[in-house]
Amino acid sequence: MNKQLSIITILTLLMPHASYAKVDKDVNVAKVQAMLAELCYKPGIVDGAWGKKTETAVKAFFAKHYRKYDGNFDVSDANFILSAGASAKAFGSASVKKCLVVYSTRIGDSLKNAKIKQITQKVANKKKKSNKIHYFDNKYEIPDGINWQPNDATLSHYYTQTANIRHRRDQTFRVNPTREPFIFKKALESHKVIDREMSEGTIFSYLYYDDGVVVYDALPPKNRFKTKLNNSSYFPSHSMGKSITSYLTGHAICQGYIKSVDAPIEDWPLMENTLYYGQPLINLLNMQAGDTHIIKKLDGRFIKSGRAIHGNGPLSMAVRNPKELKDTKPQKNAQYAYSNLTTDIIFNYMMYRVGNEFSSFISNFYKEKIKIEHPVYLWMNPINTNRDNPSIYNRIKEGAGQYGITATRYDFLRIAKAIMDDWQNDTCEGQYLKEIYKRRVSKNKTQDRWDSTDRRVGKTNFGRQTKSYAGQFHSDVVGLSGRNILVLNGANGQQIVIDMDNSRIVVIGAVKAHDYDSYKLGYEPIKFGRIR
Repeated sequence: MNKQLSIITILTLLMPHASYAKVDKDVNVAKVQAMLAELCYKPGIVDGAWGKKTETAVKAFFAKHYRKYDGNFDVSDANFILSAGASAKAFGSASVKKCLVVYSTRIGDSLKNAKIKQITQKVANKKKKSNKIHYFDNKYEIPDGINWQPNDATLSHYYTQTANIRHRRDQTFRVNPTREPFIFKKALESHKVIDREMSEGTIFSYLYYDDGVVVYDALPPKNRFKTKLNNSSYFPSHSMGKSITSYLTGHAICQGYIKSVDAPIEDWPLMENTLYYGQPLINLLNMQAGDTHIIKKLDGRFIKSGRAIHGNGPLSMAVRNPKELKDTKPQKNAQYAYSNLTTDIIFNYMMYRVGNEFSSFISNFYKEKIKIEHPVYLWMNPINTNRDNPSIYNRIKEGAGQYGITATRYDFLRIAKAIMDDWQNDTCEGQYLKEIYKRRVSKNKTQDRWDSTDRRVGKTNFGRQTKSYAGQFHSDVVGLSGRNILVLNGANGQQIVIDMDNSRIVVIGAVKAHDYDSYKLGYEPIKFGRIR
């Protein structure tokens, strides 16, 4: 009997179709295995069966490309590997890596080697000099997870694509500038590190403000990119808009539209019968809404439907769909879980509470409080009603708001300075900022080394160097313990760091993250007052 059990146990362990994860039935596992093998991730024999080696290879690939592995492997995960892998192979260099790929056919429950193929992989080790634009699946963004730096033609193209989104009237709301914008004093200095990063990295704009004056102000060399950059050039906020949304929410509280950070999200018909209804606002501000069964962590897609939350319709579409938000309940004892959807809920709740006064509210915020010099464009999801020129009433009704904005480089600095001034002057908005900072929560994850030696590829940034999350701001920066610092961090390398104690601000606009030096450009001036 024991001998039989031992044989059964051994055979079970050797079964090629043993499952280590929940794999979508529509996934072509063999195709994924082949790509992983060609890229030297060692998924085992390419047989279409999911096993320990395949899962280990997937985890390693995801880790290298900054994608969270949640134990469920679906079609979107497979497409990510195939797409990112194809890009990595296409943009190789002269250095060569040879990886053995073994293909097999299944005969009953056994495996028989069918053919052995030697793969030669070119691995990217230096920037391409070509003027040819490399196009990615996403029309407007370069994936931050790729392990190579695109050429200048590609960087320039994607900067223009993103900046031009502001011209789409169905997906933006324009806020006009004030007649008397805040003007910064300047005492400009140069530094060889800045010159190097502007000439070689993926950074397009760099500003450093220190106690009343702008010290560093840099743009790329004039002949580097096809796009001409100046103080009228626009940059996307991406997830920096989460922090700006929080600041706007504080302003709405101070204006009496929302009672407090502990006020429950209620009396909002759009969110009834969803997991967000009735929850205190602070849960959403701290990304503790218990929605990880609905929306993917570090992603902008619904888990069951696979639909992206941006550009594909307003929140009303999600609340009608049982595969998205309809009849959902929050998970109990929710921990911090970063989500794009959560901030969209906050922004649309703020819009709902302000109501038909939203246009004047948002205009006064940017014109009178921030004192912007150029128009700011709020991002919106398209709606069917009067698509070319939708009304604020319909946008509020449908929940069309997004947290992102498009603004010029100095207007982002003006936003950061307003945040700092409110904190330092203990205004109503300043008290709001201090309250969410006091109630910050742990991210429950490890941080990178500032020298990036622990990373598989690329350089670290402030999003990877903060231990806590304070109501949509990143906080508790590694190496700056005890300092009251708020960080705004967004995809493609957008970063703002605000030091409340020393009146220092860094503002960085980029086209791709992890290909410029955040330590030299951000950490050093914030800590020491200058780049060393």
